[in-house]
Amino acid sequence: MAGIKGQAAVTDALFFLIIVMALVSFLFFFTSQYGRSVGEYATSKYGSDYATSALKTILYSSFPRDGLELEDSHEVDFIIVGIKEDYASDQNINYFRKHLTSSISKVMDPVKNSFDYFFFIRVSEGEGRIFSYPYFFLSRREFSYEKDGPFVSEVESTDLNYYCNATNSLNQTKIDNFMVFVGSKGQAVSSLTFPLVDSARPDDGIVQIVLWNPKDFNSENSFFKELDCALITGETE
Repeated sequence: MAGIKGQAAVTDALFFLIIVMALVSFLFFFTSQYGRSVGEYATSKYGSDYATSALKTILYSSFPRDGLELEDSHEVDFIIVGIKEDYASDQNINYFRKHLTSSISKVMDPVKNSFDYFFFIRVSEGEGRIFSYPYFFLSRREFSYEKDGPFVSEVESTDLNYYCNATNSLNQTKIDNFMVFVGSKGQAVSSLTFPLVDSARPDDGIVQIVLWNPKDFNSENSFFKELDCALITGETE
């Protein structure tokens, strides 16, 4: 009888141990997932807040109209005005492209070690309201590794800047596919209208900025190639 009671006690103890281990495992899993979720939310929230502020700052950055340096200029205007004027003549952004790219780079400089990003203008034009992308700038880092046997001994990154939609082949599906691939950590969008010189009806458009954590891929990645990007060499054009 004593043996049966002892065996029952051992069985009860094992069941109790199993229950405790299960609870500990559940708590550990919940805690780790909760911490990860909070971290991802904080990063996403920070990215979204920064993207929203950056978009406003970029569009209302000042540029000199008289060709002088900004601090010496007597004729200063918002870059958003220059963009609209540039687009109105030929439905493209050429003359003010350098000013816009410079403004974007300066505003995004404080977070360039934390995020890669792109900034684009999309316009719906013509009677059929077809989408076009007169400006698309992308900045990212590409990584290279040195190995000591099976271990990575050194990691180097190179800052790369691109103008995308080089052959006017871009569409929204390709952009969305790339965003899913990199995992957007923040974005902001604003609606704009673009008056035209030879038309009473303006083109409707949006300006959008998207940030993501630096992702390790090269220029042969299929999602990246779909953006039709051309590397900017030397000084920003």
